[in-house]
Amino acid sequence: MVGIGSLESGQTFCDRLDFSEELLFVDTSEETAVYQSLATRNSQRDPQTGKQILEGVGSRWSAYTNDAMRDRGRDDLNAVVGNLLAPGPYQPLMPSSTEATFVQGASFVFDGKTTLLEHYDESSGAHVPIETLLD
Repeated sequence: MVGIGSLESGQTFCDRLDFSEELLFVDTSEETAVYQSLATRNSQRDPQTGKQILEGVGSRWSAYTNDAMRDRGRDDLNAVVGNLLAPGPYQPLMPSSTEATFVQGASFVFDGKTTLLEHYDESSGAHVPIETLLD
C-alpha cells in the first residue's frame, strides 16, 4: 500500500489499524513522486514552474464521488473514521503540503509482471470497490 504523508503519520496508521509497516510505503516527497510517476489526477507538475497542475474542482468532488458514496454507503467509512465525539481507529496519512491533498489515488493488482487490475480515481472517494480488488 502506498500513501502520501510523513513517516510519523504512517507509523500512526499502522499502529491504529494493526497494519504491517512492511506493507506500507509512505511517499514523503514534496512533489508526490510515486503518484506523479503513475500519472494520477492532480499529481503532475508544470515543467517550467514546478507548480502542481490542478485539473479543476471536478477532480476533487464530482458525480463520481457522489455515485461511489451512494453505491457503497457510508457505514464502512463511519465505522473506521468515527465522528467528533467518538473517533474511530482510522487516522488518515496526512500529506505534508496542501498541494498533496489534491492528488488522487489509484489501485493496481499484479500477478508478477502482469497487470490484472488498473483503476485511477476520478475524484475523492471514487475508488474501485474493495470486492473488485479482492476478487
